[in-house]
Amino acid sequence: MAFTNSTRKPTTPGDILLNEFLEPLHLKIADLAEMLNVHRNSVSALVNNNRKLTTDMAVRLARAFDTTIEFWLNLQLNVDIWEIQHDERMQAEHQQIITAAEMLAKRKAQSSVA
Repeated sequence: MAFTNSTRKPTTPGDILLNEFLEPLHLKIADLAEMLNVHRNSVSALVNNNRKLTTDMAVRLARAFDTTIEFWLNLQLNVDIWEIQHDERMQAEHQQIITAAEMLAKRKAQSSVA
């Protein structure tokens, strides 16, 4: 599986929410929480990048701002992929993954020896 290796972290859903929606519309976190029918802390954590975007929140944001669910989920997906690609511990773990082709070849070699 090949990934492009971007050096700049993608913009988070929280940053987009703040810079492209809340600030231009002069909305406060409490306003958005009321609009979305969620607790203020949920919105605050998302805007401050202390919480990842959930599918439920993507649906709420899409409805509130007349966007698509996919718009919000793709923002989060891009951040998640970037973070995995730039996490040395995770990269080391991923190097240990055995492909299906390798497993089948190993199984075939073992059965021909027996």
